[in-house]
Amino acid sequence: MTESRNLDFLRSVAVLLVLVDHLFMAAGLANRFPVVYDMGRLGVLMFFVHTSLVLMLSLERSEEQNSGDFFRGFYIRRAFRIYPLSIACVLLACAFGVPQTPGGAPAARSAFQIIASLLLVQNVAGQLSVISPMWSLPLEVQMYIALPFLFLFAKRHSIADLLKVGCAAVLIGLTFDRALSMHLVRGLGRLDILEVAPCFVAGVMSYRLSKNRTPALSSWLWPVAVSSIMAIYLLLQTVFPDPVDRYPAYRGWLVCWILGALIPQFRDMRLRWLRTASHYVAKYSYGIYLGQVPALWIGFTVWPQTAAFSWIVSILLLAGIAVASYHAIEHPGILLGKLVTGRSKTKSSRVAALVADA
Repeated sequence: MTESRNLDFLRSVAVLLVLVDHLFMAAGLANRFPVVYDMGRLGVLMFFVHTSLVLMLSLERSEEQNSGDFFRGFYIRRAFRIYPLSIACVLLACAFGVPQTPGGAPAARSAFQIIASLLLVQNVAGQLSVISPMWSLPLEVQMYIALPFLFLFAKRHSIADLLKVGCAAVLIGLTFDRALSMHLVRGLGRLDILEVAPCFVAGVMSYRLSKNRTPALSSWLWPVAVSSIMAIYLLLQTVFPDPVDRYPAYRGWLVCWILGALIPQFRDMRLRWLRTASHYVAKYSYGIYLGQVPALWIGFTVWPQTAAFSWIVSILLLAGIAVASYHAIEHPGILLGKLVTGRSKTKSSRVAALVADA
């Protein structure tokens, strides 16, 4: 599963769902087609499952390499993976007056808001993100803290034990939602990581299910399964809207757990064109995710022409931003993270050798 094209496809679908949401927002069509808001939300939930599963596989590789700095190496690599591009995005958005949301007007940003976005602690700080897609990044960063511990737990315990952890996360999430709706604790919303934790646990359970298991379902059914999950979630949101919460957490958890259970069941996709397309969209997905607001701002606001022109320019510009940001910032950051952890491992080995000689 390490080089799974199925996971590339899932990541591609997730980022494209968010892109559709923001395209409609920038074009002023989102209120006419409110389902696009649900598409954007679903895309982020899929990201959470994908991220935790992929990081489980990354932690497995680190353990197999007998890295002496298992936890430290993981945190360093993740920091160099997520922060360089997000920091560049925040600084450029502030410098050029990019609006916070697609189709929105430029707004003044406080120093505290900017610092919170630079550190990716907006939720805990109670601040809006400099650009709206960044709202999910603090949740990922906060979940990084727990993932190595969840990996070790998953390696040493049964799926039944891991399911108990998942149920505990759901109970905590339900308690959090209830307390939040009743306004029992001031500022409780800053702990929204508790609401999405079951989504990340779904990825951990997917990893555990994949161990010692040979996928039995045909590869062509994987896109069908993902499409079905999307259809079920969007149908529930459209036909049976929750009267209290626009995005009820329990529906997101259900979708994520179904997705996590299904991922290990399918053989890898064979269609070459779909594999190739998924690979490139997934490769540049972080740049696509963060580059949407500035690209759509330029296409729909800075250079307003015909509707078709705005859509085409925005998509082409976003593709350029995604590719350029990956090669100029994101990939060098990944390499630098590996270099730092590599040097740390070498240094630790030398110290261990000196201690042994002594």
